[in-house]
Amino acid sequence: MKYIFEYGLWETDFFLNEILPKGDVEYILTENIESTQNECDVFVFSCVPHTFLNIHTLIKRIKPKIIIMVSDEFYNENNSVYNQLGNECELFLRQYNHSNYTYTSNTIHIPLGYTNGCKVFKENKHLKWSWFGEIKSDRKEMLTQFNNLKPFLTGKSLKKELMCKIYSQSVFVPCGRGNSSLDCFRLYEASMNGAIPVLVGSNDEIKSTFKYEENPPWIFAKTWSEAVEKCMNTKINSRNVLEWWNNRIEKIRTQILEVL
Repeated sequence: MKYIFEYGLWETDFFLNEILPKGDVEYILTENIESTQNECDVFVFSCVPHTFLNIHTLIKRIKPKIIIMVSDEFYNENNSVYNQLGNECELFLRQYNHSNYTYTSNTIHIPLGYTNGCKVFKENKHLKWSWFGEIKSDRKEMLTQFNNLKPFLTGKSLKKELMCKIYSQSVFVPCGRGNSSLDCFRLYEASMNGAIPVLVGSNDEIKSTFKYEENPPWIFAKTWSEAVEKCMNTKINSRNVLEWWNNRIEKIRTQILEVL
């Protein structure tokens, strides 16, 4: 198999380690990718630095069986035109679900996965929760409420490997809103390490955002104070989260192998 990856994608490790079979990988810089003449089986790109017209022309030329598109987080950017790429391949993989979009029948919504450098650890869980990152959106309120649940560990962003190791030592990982969507890498980086993600949002937003995630065994609440209360009384354990994650990935991998 031949894969073309846009160079520098955050999710490259996830795609190559988890969902794609072994193959020959060609990395192409963003400024050069639209002009490539090389055909491939799988084409992986970010929609952010490109126009649909240029990507559509490229797809027509290189004829991939599978297209994987990332970084379509912001529904207000109205990138629904990219859904047409599903008509140019056998399988179209994309991340975020936008309720106002119409998807082709061969579209598969995939989890964001994990960012490059993340790993799986199996540690004893001696922390009630942990969190690392930037303070934005609702995260200040999140941390204030979770400070009542001890012991915990928080801080600024860490190297991915160390962060994953600490997640593996944690029962819960609160996941405040990302740049726009409730969906964020932290959800999956925690899940793959047996920590239970905790989210806050309205029922409608949660249902729409995670429509295709096949009922993840996470904790959902309307407020962060309610979320902490649920954490204190939850019966969900790390085995539930790990089982969900492994089944979710295996299903996607199987669908890909049927095409390749």
